[in-house]
Amino acid sequence: MSERWRRLHSEIIHDAGIFRLRRDAYEHDGQRTRPFYILESNAWINVVPVTPEGGIVLVRQYRHGIGEPTLEVPGGLVDDKDPTPAAAAVRELLEETGHAGKPPELLGVVSSNPAILTNRTHCFLVRDARPVGEPDPDPHEDVTVEVHPAARVREMVLKGEIHHSLSACALLLHFLRGHA
Repeated sequence: MSERWRRLHSEIIHDAGIFRLRRDAYEHDGQRTRPFYILESNAWINVVPVTPEGGIVLVRQYRHGIGEPTLEVPGGLVDDKDPTPAAAAVRELLEETGHAGKPPELLGVVSSNPAILTNRTHCFLVRDARPVGEPDPDPHEDVTVEVHPAARVREMVLKGEIHHSLSACALLLHFLRGHA
């Protein structure tokens, strides 16, 4: 922590299961500040699944925060039962899309939103993603699987058609690393 900031007190004020809301009291340069509200959460993962033909497997699902469906890469929370973020990537890809492929390759790790969130998002590439069964999403998810050519996905990110920030980040990491 910066020498200019000193945390005075921290308390969990609500536990919602997938995250906990924490209120922190600080001093900045010796002056007490307003309270800061922080969401504690497990790590998240995002998967860029690329088919043998070079398509990218995406999911369309309703997002309550914005009240509309979004097109995004498969992803989710690293559960306590997941031994690693890579294992969570394999699980989420299979659950949300019914696809599996080669072992996940780490594209990068980003802070989900460091202003209010404690967690990081691990972005993975899964090559040779193929359908191996039916999707089996969580009961609260309504997911439609779509496969788009990589060039079209790049265009969708640039045009804002894919606007889920962490999905766009995973896709940009994928494209910036030279993957088609």
